[in-house]
Amino acid sequence: MCVLRVFPLSCAVQQYAWGKMGSNSEVARLLASSDPLAQILWMGTHPRGDAKILDNRISQKTLGQWIAENQDSLGSKVKDTFNGNLPLLFKVLSVETALSIQAHPNKELAEKLHLQAPQHYPDANHKPEMGLCGFRPVEEIVTFLKKVPEFQVLIRDDAAVASALKSCFSHLMKSEKKVVVEQLNLLVKRISQQAAAGNNMEDTFGELLMQLHQQYPGDIGCFAIYFLNLLTLKPGEAMFLEANVPHAYLKEDCVECMAPWVLQPYREKVAQDTPIISARFFAPVFQLALE
Repeated sequence: MCVLRVFPLSCAVQQYAWGKMGSNSEVARLLASSDPLAQILWMGTHPRGDAKILDNRISQKTLGQWIAENQDSLGSKVKDTFNGNLPLLFKVLSVETALSIQAHPNKELAEKLHLQAPQHYPDANHKPEMGLCGFRPVEEIVTFLKKVPEFQVLIRDDAAVASALKSCFSHLMKSEKKVVVEQLNLLVKRISQQAAAGNNMEDTFGELLMQLHQQYPGDIGCFAIYFLNLLTLKPGEAMFLEANVPHAYLKEDCVECMAPWVLQPYREKVAQDTPIISARFFAPVFQLALE
């Protein structure tokens, strides 16, 4: 039987191009770090960032090693269900610019993809996260189609049909780069003109569109704000993100708890019968706050 005890950990820091820098980063402040690129703090046993144990009385050097030799510390149910592994990864993120939109498979699909193509999907775990996004009600999408003609050009008229939502989103993502750039430039020009005239652009998310276009000029993901819910979480609020739901962070600091996973390159395509969106493109769906 293991002896339960509490010991301090030194957690891994990750760096990404979208992260905050310097004193603006909550991660850097938590670490009291001079590293200007401290943007994600991982707390767990992930192989890319296994937390180090700061206790000389303990022979194991990392949390993963300690749990492997003290599996009873997880409790019998967790130990048996997850084969003696820690079933979660806790993170603090400091986000400066919009992340790529992603959709993580559920447990069943993750296992299927792992068996079919382990070189591309080395992990059989799902990735539930705290947050919320997903598609807007069809009525809202239709409203944007009427108010944003540049968006309608890329979608076609069948977007008004609820059953066509998935195909319309796919059609948007497969639009020719030239057409996307043309329509996005037209939209940016129109929003700029209306803003200069003092018109309110909230009904078409004009300010957000301009911010995204500045971060990622000509990117198809800028139009995704008309498909996906935009949510602003207040300090202390949390939401659950289902598997297979497209999502992305926009800005600010947050904490996130998810199933552990193994990093892999983004897959541009998956099997046609796979109900998951995995193409890499940029756009936000919600803001987060940690203050």
